Amino acid sequence: MSSAHLLAPGLAVALAGSALAEEVAPVTCLIEPAETAELSFAVEGLVSAVHVARGDVVAAGDVLAELEASVEAVQLELAQARAEDTHRVEAARARFAYLDDQAERAERLARNRSVPESQAREARMEAEVARQDLATAMTDRDLAAIEARSAAARLAQKRLRAPMPGIVTERALAVGELHQAQRPVLTLARIDRLKVEAFPPIDYIGAVAPGDVLTVRPEAPVGGEYAATVSVVDRVFDAATGTFGLELTLDNADLALPAGLRCELVFAPPA
Repeated sequence: MSSAHLLAPGLAVALAGSALAEEVAPVTCLIEPAETAELSFAVEGLVSAVHVARGDVVAAGDVLAELEASVEAVQLELAQARAEDTHRVEAARARFAYLDDQAERAERLARNRSVPESQAREARMEAEVARQDLATAMTDRDLAAIEARSAAARLAQKRLRAPMPGIVTERALAVGELHQAQRPVLTLARIDRLKVEAFPPIDYIGAVAPGDVLTVRPEAPVGGEYAATVSVVDRVFDAATGTFGLELTLDNADLALPAGLRCELVFAPPA
């Protein structure tokens, strides 16, 4: 294989530092959002609110849109009231404590032959029934708590939350429209971290490795130089174009850079 298509062994070392910029010419690249997601409700329903518009910046967890959920809200309130009601449990506990004391007293008297044995057995049976009533009341309270969590989960399905920080790039539904399951409502692009893609010629194999820091120069009028870290170096080449894929991560926490820019990738860290 000719040297025009594969770098000689050890070239990665020779291209280190400033020598790298001299030996390997920059290549064109594209700055894109780190992630793009089409967001949808998990259930169908009538859109009651859309809290964002195209171009809005949102944080992870923000409520972006809502479906009509008055029934689910009432069901949750009812379930929570049942789960928080302790009167039945406390009454059952007090009754069991009283009957258990009575049964113990009757058993002591029966041992002294002060009361019939049958009376002691009857008292113990009543205490056991009270114990079972207490267990039932506690189980019902636990089931009510589970029902409350289930109602909360159904209500949560009527609220669309941002799964990541980002910017709204598309809004597909308006208040009053009927949402069908899996139909996209909003498109969210993450730009606090950007993805830089480039396709250098296969001659550059060996000149870059995951973890390397390279320089990204966005096109005018943005301009400037930004450090990006190599995250992916494709190991499968495109034979038709004689290139391989390269992906880098560029921190953009201050949202200074827009996505969708063409750029130039320099195979050396920023000066």
